[in-house]
Amino acid sequence: MKPSLFLVSFLLFVLVTIQSVSSANDDDFIYDIAGKKVRKNSPYYIGPVNWAKEGGIKASNTKCPAHVIQDPKEVTKGDPFEFTPQAAKEQYVRISVSLGVTINLTKSNGKCKETTFLKIDDPESKPPSNFITGRGLLNTAVSCFQLVKYPKPTNAKVPSYLLQLCPYACGAGPDSCFNISTSVYNGVKYLGASGTPLELVFKKASA
Repeated sequence: MKPSLFLVSFLLFVLVTIQSVSSANDDDFIYDIAGKKVRKNSPYYIGPVNWAKEGGIKASNTKCPAHVIQDPKEVTKGDPFEFTPQAAKEQYVRISVSLGVTINLTKSNGKCKETTFLKIDDPESKPPSNFITGRGLLNTAVSCFQLVKYPKPTNAKVPSYLLQLCPYACGAGPDSCFNISTSVYNGVKYLGASGTPLELVFKKASA
C-alpha cells in the first residue's frame, strides 16, 4: 500500500521541524576558536579576535582583590577563566544564559590565594569603581554575567562574543545589561562597564 500524500507531507514537515530545532539549539551554544562548544567549569583563555596584535585577558598583580585587565604584550594568552551557568544541569555555556565567571588567582596574583567569581560592584559609576574585580559570589546581581554574539564580528569565520553584566537577571540592580568594555586608566587597560565594547574569543586551556 502506497503512503498517502498527506502522510508523506506530514513526515517531511516533521523532518524539517526537527532539523530546524536542532539548528536553533546548536546556535545557542558558545564556541571556542577550534569550533568546539565551551564547557562549564573548564579553563579557557579569553582574548581578542586578533591575538597577534593584542594580549589576552588576565588578573592584575598589583593588589587584592585583583582587577581584570588586558595584557599589553602581544600574543600573550593571559590567565585561564571558567564559566559556571546558574542552571546546574547545563554542561555547556549557552547564549544569554546567566553565569558566573571565575579566575584562579593563585599563580597570576601572589597576593590573592583564591579562586573567585568576578563582579562589578557599581556598573553605573565612573572608573575605577565600575571595573571588574574578584571576590564575587555566584547568583548575585554584581556577579551576574552572560555571553551574547558580537553584533558585528571582525571575522565571520571566527565565533566571537560580548560579555555582559545583567544584574536584573539575578534578581536585583538596574533593569539592563552592561557591555564589558576596555578602558585605559593610569596606563592600564581595565575591563569594566564603560569604554570600548570588547570582542572576545575563547581558547581551551590545559586543565
